[in-house]
Amino acid sequence: MIIHSRAFPAAAVLALSCVLLLPAPAPAAPTEIEVVDRIVGTGPEPHKGWFAIIRYTGWIYDEQAADKKGRKFINSDDRGAPVSFVYGFKRALPGLEKGMEGMKAGGQRTVIIPAKLAFKGSRQESPDGVSVDSNLVIDIELVDVVPQANTAPSNE
Repeated sequence: MIIHSRAFPAAAVLALSCVLLLPAPAPAAPTEIEVVDRIVGTGPEPHKGWFAIIRYTGWIYDEQAADKKGRKFINSDDRGAPVSFVYGFKRALPGLEKGMEGMKAGGQRTVIIPAKLAFKGSRQESPDGVSVDSNLVIDIELVDVVPQANTAPSNE
């Protein structure tokens, strides 16, 4: 196809050729928490001050990897038992607690956590080989929740 300069000025041809040669923009990293329920639980939901008993596996977010799961960096089963923490008191990653909202015991979910709500926004130190700027993908199973008998309301 021949493009005549009167119908299509040289500057436009140059601009068009530059646009066509630009690389595709890099895929966007997550900026907000994304939650996908794999199994919806039927038990109770955790409440602030209750113990949440969970199993989890964490990966560094990788846009190119299957299910966005890059290198695995943690698995609670490596410890030999589920892990428990007091829900709602910043004892887990902020994005993990937020990603558990509305979850019921027996449920399984995948939570994609942006760095600002992962180790960057946490009281916890990141594990070896995981940058505080890493976005994360965490598969979580809420095994059970246990109310504390002396849970008092808090202004926190």
